[in-house]
Amino acid sequence: MLATGGAGQMYRTTTNPPISTGDGVAIAYTAGAEVVDMEFTQFHPTALVIPGQSVFLISEAVRGEGALLFNTRGERFMPKYDAERAELAPRDIVARAAVREMIATGADHVLLDITDRDEGWLAARFPQIYARCLEAGLDMARDRIPVSPAAHYTMGGVRTNTWGETTVRGLFVVGEAACTGVHGANRLASNSLLETVVFAHRAVERLLNPPSPVPPPPVPTADAIDLAPLDPDGHVPTADEVKELMWQDVGIVRSGESLRRATSTLRRWAASIPRPVDRDGYELRSIITCARLASEAALHREESRGAHYRTDFPEPRDEWRRHIVFRASGADAGGNA
Repeated sequence: MLATGGAGQMYRTTTNPPISTGDGVAIAYTAGAEVVDMEFTQFHPTALVIPGQSVFLISEAVRGEGALLFNTRGERFMPKYDAERAELAPRDIVARAAVREMIATGADHVLLDITDRDEGWLAARFPQIYARCLEAGLDMARDRIPVSPAAHYTMGGVRTNTWGETTVRGLFVVGEAACTGVHGANRLASNSLLETVVFAHRAVERLLNPPSPVPPPPVPTADAIDLAPLDPDGHVPTADEVKELMWQDVGIVRSGESLRRATSTLRRWAASIPRPVDRDGYELRSIITCARLASEAALHREESRGAHYRTDFPEPRDEWRRHIVFRASGADAGGNA
């Protein structure tokens, strides 16, 4: 059973811990398991990002209690992107708005303001966030908090049925590494509890009381594709290079041009990395494998839906109400991805 978490470390800025390098997805894919919906990574719009310090999530509950977002010019910006919901719009809308404001102002952050609340209320309502901000030299009652969008949740993963079973007999996957389908294209806050509580429990039940082997049913209206052929260029990338490429070209705002550039680069890098012999090597291979799955799927999906947004196809399209499934074959199968 794989319970290895998500692949947030594909990206330069993430709320995920350092171990979230997509190892479970990469291992399962090379073993022949189907992987689905990897183009859908949810970006949380408000993470405390200060150079030299670990990224820390500023919960959207802070916005729920009235916090407002400003750009570095001091202008509140969310009403012009979503007049009705403003700061309470879905995560993908707020994240894209923040990115546009950062580009427009040349800044690496926007500002979250809840200074209309006093210290006592903030410390009682958000004890961990308040304490973490104080550690960073920020008083939420007096200071606007510098925040940036950050990769937060991998909605795609290894395809499973409702019992955690994959398309490889005897292989189970649970948690963020799995794709059960419950998150769709844009996960609801706290819905990850389904993965850890409901499906993990069901997987254990199935392990203890196995039925006759029944493979997961075919995915309805699915596109089954394989990763494109590799073309080595001899450059062995660092993990930071992969993360920066993904952040710039396969991030919150994508385009056909950026995705073609990313997929081409990742194909060459995947062919150029040596066979791993240590943890860093294996994690680099996992990051590149997951990055390839995400970028190829994003290029294939010619629409915008949920957390997947393309400037060249900015609206959802009915013909794309289907999944993208990867099945390893040839060089990728058997551990060479």
